[in-house]
Amino acid sequence: MFTINDFFIDSSILIEFNKGNKRKLFTELLANDIFKCYVNEVVLSEFLYHFLAYNATKSPQAIKESGKINEAFENSKQYRLINMCHFLANDKKLFSIVPELMAKYNLLSNDAIILATCKLHNIPNLVSHDSDFAEACQGEGINLLIEE
Repeated sequence: MFTINDFFIDSSILIEFNKGNKRKLFTELLANDIFKCYVNEVVLSEFLYHFLAYNATKSPQAIKESGKINEAFENSKQYRLINMCHFLANDKKLFSIVPELMAKYNLLSNDAIILATCKLHNIPNLVSHDSDFAEACQGEGINLLIEE
């Protein structure tokens, strides 16, 4: 059962943390044992893509084509910060919820999947640097925490 102390972490939080920016809120959540942080496959994918882009000298596609993705991971262990979160898997209920959220709140697909994950798993809090979630979270009864 999820509680008020459960937080879904958007990829923007992890991406900025990896860059050394806006670290206060996520650091406070991780440091407090009563809080649990969650992610899904969308957050994992977005974070790792940006991790490659930030920690290498080429674009992620160029790194892939050169066969050197492993070098980005050898040069930084910061990608392990996602292991501090719990993983939430989704099922085919997303097929109906995601298009509805996209249409209702003018969200792109990944943001709608993130919001749907919060709804399906009854996660009451979403932590993000993305203000696109503001109206949607308010409409769906989810607390949005944004680090200024």
